[in-house]
This record gives sequence, C-alpha cells and structure tokens, in this order.
Amino acid sequence: AYVRQVQNLIRTERPRLTAGLKHLGLAVIPGEANYLLFQSTVPLDRLKQRGILLRGCGNYPGLDHTWYRTAVRTREENAVLLAALREVLTDG
Repeated sequence: AYVRQVQNLIRTERPRLTAGLKHLGLAVIPGEANYLLFQSTVPLDRLKQRGILLRGCGNYPGLDHTWYRTAVRTREENAVLLAALREVLTDG
C-alpha cells in the first residue's frame, strides 16, 4: 500500500513540479524517477539559508555547477521549494 501511495504521489506531483520549474525559466530534464534534474544559471546556494538543500550535480559526468537535483515531494513541500526558488531567482 505504501509503495502505491508513493508511486501515485510521484505520478501526480512530478508534472506539477516540472511545470513550476519551467515556469521559473529553468531547464528540466524529463524523467520517471522520484527526483528531477534541472539547470539554473543563477547559483542556488542561498536556498540553504531557508532550510532547503538541493543536490548539486557538478560532479556528475557531463554536467557542471549549474545542474541540480531535487526530490519530488508533497504538493505543499514542492510549493515551498518553488516559492523559495522564485525569490532567489528574482533577487539575483
């Protein structure tokens, strides 16, 4: 039951989170996993001050410091992430 619940959450929230990231002007790589890979030319280190940690993917083969990975979470958690990203991206 738990596995189905998580699969349903990811199936529902992945497209919402993808759309939100794209709306912010970020490049998102399509996928089926429980995380999203996306690119931001604006450094996102300031999110840590807000209690949000993103996985930097600069050490992945073929990627650089502009690539990040985030988990697909609940609707509320994804909304918090998107709001924080909006603030960081618009503040420069």
